[in-house]
Amino acid sequence: MEQIKNILKRLKNPSVVISIVSQVAAILALLNVSVNVDVVTQVVVGISSILVLLGIMSDPTTENKGYGDDMKPCPVCGKMTPHLKVEGKMICSQCGKEFEE
Repeated sequence: MEQIKNILKRLKNPSVVISIVSQVAAILALLNVSVNVDVVTQVVVGISSILVLLGIMSDPTTENKGYGDDMKPCPVCGKMTPHLKVEGKMICSQCGKEFEE
């Protein structure tokens, strides 16, 4: 049950939905089903963009939802930047310095 919840959570990520639909369209094209992959991809990207704007779809891995997802002040350079977590340490995307959480 937990695995199904995890999969459904990932489906709220627009890039996952776009990738899945694009791959299904490509498989159908390989099976000689008349599908214009570019049109299907453009439609899905457009619909996903609208859903993101409405707040229905978002990146489920972010700690802070909305504008500035996962933006934190860097204790080294002082700028508000997205940070990456690598081996338990945070790395500033602006200055590249490591620091503890």
